[in-house]
Amino acid sequence: MKKRYNFSKAKKAKVRKGLKIQKSFRLDPEILLWLEEEGEKHHMGYQTFLNWFLKNKMTESKTIEERLSAIELKMKKRQA
Repeated sequence: MKKRYNFSKAKKAKVRKGLKIQKSFRLDPEILLWLEEEGEKHHMGYQTFLNWFLKNKMTESKTIEERLSAIELKMKKRQA
C-alpha cells in the first residue's frame, strides 16, 4: 500500500438511478414460500417479485385526502 496516492486524474462517481437498499428482515415461512411460488409464476425471483408487488400496492393505494373526498362524496349523495 502506498503512503500517498495521486488523485489528480480521478473522475467523480456516476450517480446511479434506482439504487437499491439492502435491508434484513424476518418473514414467516409460509410467506416466503408464497413469495417464491408467486415469483416463479411471474418468471422472477422472490425478492424481485416482492419489490414489484409492494411497489404496485404503494402506487395503487389512495391518499388520506382521496379517501376522505370519496367518503364526503358518498355522504353528499345520500343526503340529496
